[in-house]
Parts: sequence; structure tokens; C-alpha cells
Amino acid sequence: MAPQVTQETRNVLVQPRSTQIFRFGQTEKKHLLVGIALVIAAGISFFLNTPFSIAGLILATVLFATGFILHELAHKYVAQGYGLWAEFRLNLTGVLLTALSVFSPLKFIAPGAVMISGLPDRDKMGRTALAGPVVNMIITAALLAIMPTIRATSLFQAVLAGAAINSFLAVFNLIPFAIFDGQKVYAWNRRFWAVVFIIALAMTIYTNFILHPF
Repeated sequence: MAPQVTQETRNVLVQPRSTQIFRFGQTEKKHLLVGIALVIAAGISFFLNTPFSIAGLILATVLFATGFILHELAHKYVAQGYGLWAEFRLNLTGVLLTALSVFSPLKFIAPGAVMISGLPDRDKMGRTALAGPVVNMIITAALLAIMPTIRATSLFQAVLAGAAINSFLAVFNLIPFAIFDGQKVYAWNRRFWAVVFIIALAMTIYTNFILHPF
């Protein structure tokens, strides 16, 4: 999900607590653990209905959760690199919907997002928002690169599933509306957004509809 600027930031200048890259607060650590647990649980419930082996189920779930975790940490890393305060926080509605996804065939997996304090301009917010989808695209590209070497193994479909999910996360978050990352990227640089969106869309079509992971 897109990094969110707090209401406090909109009203007054909030000095960043630290410019140290990847500084994790105690509250953030707790929220991350809960968020990761919910994503893993939702991932397991999703892949239980696939013909994966136990090893494949574990691998697919790890790749599923990694896409979510690294997406959010990418937002955090870039924001903190700009000297902004940035920490992951759970969202009550997101937590409830993600928890329901564990027991429902319909999946909505977004238990929280990175919150930012400071005065980021359009350029900084655009780059920070772009970081998450780009990480998902990098994961997808890496998985596609290793797939030919494991084609004859039982893990091939699990890796393909990981690529399909990460590519979908990228293109979904690049939608240029509302709270999505794409809205901030589009506002920052429309041409750059178009290029990245087309690449993410091509990856999604290739992995989800041409290769057919499930």
C-alpha cells in the first residue's frame, strides 16, 4: 500500500526523529510481527487449495509474505533516506479484512502501511511510493530468471506462483487512484508512471495468464 502522511504532518512541521536508515521503533516491531503473521496465515489459506507439495506450499507462502514485507520496507527505506520519520503501522480495517481473508476465498491482504512524518514534497513522495512496486517487480524478475533452472522440479509452480503474486502486487499498487502508490507516482511523473505501469502489467499478464501458475 501507499505510504501515508500523518494528519499531524499536514498541519505542522514535524522533525524526523532520526535519519538512521532502517531504524525500527518498538511499537513498529510489534505491528510488523502481527502484520507478517496475518499475511503468512492468509498466504497459507490461499495455497492450501493448490496441488503444491508441503515444500511448495512453504516456498509459495514465503514468497507471498516476502512480497508484502519488502514492499513496505522499501517505502520505509526510501523515506528514511530522505530524513523523514517512517514506521509501519497496522490499520484496524486492514487487519480485520486480512484476518477474514484467512477464512474466506476472497483475499484482501493489507493489514497496514508505512506512516511518514515530515514535509515530503511531491518528488520525495513519488519516489517513496514507487519503491514498493519496484521491489515487487524486481522479485518477479528474479524468480522468472531462476525458473528455467528448476523447470523439472516440484518447486517450479510454487516459484511461478510467487512471481505471479508479486507482479500482481506491483501493478495493483500502481493504480493511479485513491490511496494506492500509483496516485503519488502519477502526480510526481506521469511518463515515468506509464513506463513502470506498462512493465508491471506485462509481467502480470505473462505470469498470471500466459504461464498459468494455478
